Amino acid sequence: MVTPGGGVAATVAAIRRMRGPGRRPAKEQVAIRLDPEVLSAFRAGGPGWQTRMNAALKEWLAAQPPRGKQAVQRGGSRGTGSK
Repeated sequence: MVTPGGGVAATVAAIRRMRGPGRRPAKEQVAIRLDPEVLSAFRAGGPGWQTRMNAALKEWLAAQPPRGKQAVQRGGSRGTGSK
């Protein structure tokens, strides 16, 4: 696909917009504080440490008993201090 007069950036943007309903869910970028020894252990494995950490968290989640709808909701209240 080539967009007339738009250049490479416009072509790439058009291709990205064309991705249809078969698209995998996007990952969400977050900021998280981890103990230095946890982070260094994952980083010691080399490239792909974030993917391995994600897999370890998924494995942990699978081993947990279901906690109801609230546990899986996204975008809940942040920083409200309520427990």
